[in-house]
Amino acid sequence: MIRQARLSTIAWIAVALSLPLIAQAQATQGVTKNEVLVGTIQDLSGPIAAFGKETLNGMNMRIDEANAAGGAGGRKIRLIVEDSSYDTKKAVLAAHKLVENDKIFITVANIGTSLALTTMPIFTEGGVIHAFPLASARGLYDPPNPLAFAFTVPYYQQGRVIMKALTDMRADRKWCSLMQDDDLGSELMKGLESKAAELNRKIIEKTSYKRGATDFSSQVARLKSAGCDTVVVGTTLRETIGTLNEAKKIGFAPDFIGTAASYSHLVPKLGGAVTEGFMSSHASSQPYADDPSKALRDWFAAYKARYGEDPGQYAVFGYASMDWVIKTLDKVGPNLTTQRFVETMETSTFPRDKLGFDTMSFTRTKRLGSEAVRISRIQNGRWVPITDYLQP
Repeated sequence: MIRQARLSTIAWIAVALSLPLIAQAQATQGVTKNEVLVGTIQDLSGPIAAFGKETLNGMNMRIDEANAAGGAGGRKIRLIVEDSSYDTKKAVLAAHKLVENDKIFITVANIGTSLALTTMPIFTEGGVIHAFPLASARGLYDPPNPLAFAFTVPYYQQGRVIMKALTDMRADRKWCSLMQDDDLGSELMKGLESKAAELNRKIIEKTSYKRGATDFSSQVARLKSAGCDTVVVGTTLRETIGTLNEAKKIGFAPDFIGTAASYSHLVPKLGGAVTEGFMSSHASSQPYADDPSKALRDWFAAYKARYGEDPGQYAVFGYASMDWVIKTLDKVGPNLTTQRFVETMETSTFPRDKLGFDTMSFTRTKRLGSEAVRISRIQNGRWVPITDYLQP
């Protein structure tokens, strides 16, 4: 059963007051004079292994840059990687290993919403900072946890933006949904339904699938029979392409829109022409070699030279999450403790940069960097923004 670390206000105050004791007890965990240990849990052999690989590439790229320049706060960073195969049980075992055996200082960019929700308490109750998971759920930052920071906009907010933005584009839509049967889908549905109620709209057909499914024929047939002309999909890479292929096979052509979970250059690359017109909400930009920004073009070229392939959205996530951690470690300096890192992050703002994120800022009670997302559409095999950043 998923445990979401939902603290009451009184409980949060109690944890906050105990932070100095946590820091005192575990200030040296994962920290030596010359090194800081960072852990991450990625899917390297499961259904979203392509995303896990990209994330790890981005993290390693930023870590190597920092280490080549002398480290972060005077210490070299050593990354310990665990493979979850996108399986919750494996993720739990990996979390315990990182906390109890490897004794890491911080975990960064753990991938998967359900997995992150399940494992976050293992880290935070063990005194390990849980930073910037690649997971979109309110339980990862709300209520505030002294040892947790998030940057991915939850699917709840993304659902609200999708409903409002597409209704503004065309009011007479016949809304339907296809959701992964886990926290990704349930959070997205809650957001859609909350905004639909505000706008006096109805979702006329709701379908779902089990995570890891490969056959979407029955769900797509139901959506077509219901007369849907707009389908919100809570899908990741393989499931997105599978759904679009099935829709094309039976001549079903509504507006399909997904979330950050399906916003990847691999969708048009692997799906081809069937993905044309597909939309997604997202919080940062898909990089391209000919981007107008020279800084982004240079970053793209450096990544491709290193890994022999174009960087995607998850490479951006991995690089950015480590960049924010490294900048915070630099601010803290040589006297690194859990408490000093947390207090520094709580007063940090990271402006919009070459990777296209909205400004990220954190306080003692604000643990999500930004709620803003925008919407892009695949046109001629590339993601093209069709809105600016929008608030939920």
